Amino acid sequence: MAPNHSKEESLHNKTSGFPYPILCLEDYEINPETGFLPSTPPLTRLTDPYYSPWEQIIDIYHDLILAGRLRESINKLPILETDNLKSIPEYRRAFLVLSILAHGYVWGKYEAVEDLLPTCIAKPWVKVSEVLEIAPVCNHAAVVLWNWRLIFPDAPLDLNNLATLITFTNTEDEAWFYLVTTAIESIGGRALIAIISALEAVRDRDNFKLISALTAICSAMKDINQTLQRMFSKCDPYIFYWKVRPYLAGWENEDRLPKGLIYEGVDQPDENGNPVYRQYVGGSAGQSALIQAIDIALNIEHYPTGVKTGITNKVSSFEVKEHLREEPNGYCYAARSIHSLSSTNSQCYHLRSQNQQLEFEKTYSNAPNNKKSQQPQQPYLHKIRQNIPGPHRRFLEDLAKVANIRQYILTRTKLPLDDEIRGLDADKDDSLVKAYNDCLNEMKNFRNKHLQIVSAYIVIQSHRGGGQFHAAGTTESSLHKDPYFTRQSVTTMTHKTNTTTNTNDNSTNNTLTPLNHQTIESKITSKTTNGSLKGTGGTNLMPFLKQMRDETIAKEI
Repeated sequence: MAPNHSKEESLHNKTSGFPYPILCLEDYEINPETGFLPSTPPLTRLTDPYYSPWEQIIDIYHDLILAGRLRESINKLPILETDNLKSIPEYRRAFLVLSILAHGYVWGKYEAVEDLLPTCIAKPWVKVSEVLEIAPVCNHAAVVLWNWRLIFPDAPLDLNNLATLITFTNTEDEAWFYLVTTAIESIGGRALIAIISALEAVRDRDNFKLISALTAICSAMKDINQTLQRMFSKCDPYIFYWKVRPYLAGWENEDRLPKGLIYEGVDQPDENGNPVYRQYVGGSAGQSALIQAIDIALNIEHYPTGVKTGITNKVSSFEVKEHLREEPNGYCYAARSIHSLSSTNSQCYHLRSQNQQLEFEKTYSNAPNNKKSQQPQQPYLHKIRQNIPGPHRRFLEDLAKVANIRQYILTRTKLPLDDEIRGLDADKDDSLVKAYNDCLNEMKNFRNKHLQIVSAYIVIQSHRGGGQFHAAGTTESSLHKDPYFTRQSVTTMTHKTNTTTNTNDNSTNNTLTPLNHQTIESKITSKTTNGSLKGTGGTNLMPFLKQMRDETIAKEI
């Protein structure tokens, strides 16, 4: 079970001297067992007949797409109010439905891109988004967190028991792409519990408990990496890149919608009478609050792409002394204040209410580094937090204020030890460093696997063109032509359209393995620098991901 700390827990624990409360997961709509996923499966339908016009289009969505009549059907929809939505699960279902309808309308199929979203979708979508504190654009939360069901309700929540609720293409490949990520999020509950336990251990200066917590984080990351590797088994790179990925794009930094998208009936015209265009980044894996939380907990810092600040494997004595400054007992408290960046179109999706913010800031006002704290340095990671549900975003912001695991380890291993600290001796210091570095190693492995997936599913596809693969699947001969990777075990993937079945496939041998690290780096660089290949979130993909990996490695002690 997760630690259960009430909000009334003392802010000044007399035994430990720790001046901040330990975060309670439930305060942020996080479930100790399912993590950022809902504790119960999302609704499969809005049962109120008032919303049947939305659901009826979803029922025949793929038929309408194929017939080229989706826009025609959406244009006939009535403008529905959101007052009949009575619970957060209903708002989440509405957000998913409206996201699928909106992106299908904008991007179409065999049609010109549409830069105006009609009032019947735009107005309720924005209202629903405001309640969920999330930007009105299809994102990770919509297609991963709120888009799944259990095949067998009494069986565990894992990849072999999951099915999607809605997809754009009705393909197994798209469903598998979402479900692998959903399964990863379900593993995250363990990591989040361990993060809270690690914070408790730092508060109590209990190295035995901290090592145990770090080991649990590492174990969760290993399972996440094994699950991520299964992406290749049922998601064909051709189908993903050419059929699925176009629907996931947003309308910021997007060549097909250079101005953005007009949300009809939502925004008043500007002073010149011109329509207002909104810009939001599309869905991306970077919008997973889970991975961001682990980064924050381990004090992994990311910087603007191309800025190499802090990328070094050496821990300086200055770094240790800086953590200890103004701490007479030699024990450091790390406190960072994270304030998300707001744009003119999305302020309400970033910040908690003023009263909530003031209350939390008052609680943390005594943090020794609070006045000197800095915002996270990577602008994209700020931006995509508008696509993370409000309670989860606040968890990341508040976690960053108290995450001090790395700083604590530095003080315990680089300076004379205090006899009062439990569980400390030379061997235990080594074990503590090893436990932390093991977590970093698994995060590095995660980012390497992510690089492999992006290379296979986006970089290679973008340079081969639509005619290089047969739509039925990826063949062994086509993979062997690729100079970047060699397949250990190749299974030809038969393309299916049934998104509700999920065979029990635990194989992890169907993987892509790097031939040579330096060769991959040089090939990827040459293929991406002459065109700045962008992700659905708008980033220059490979430089961004490679730097995040390098920044992870740099935190090794």
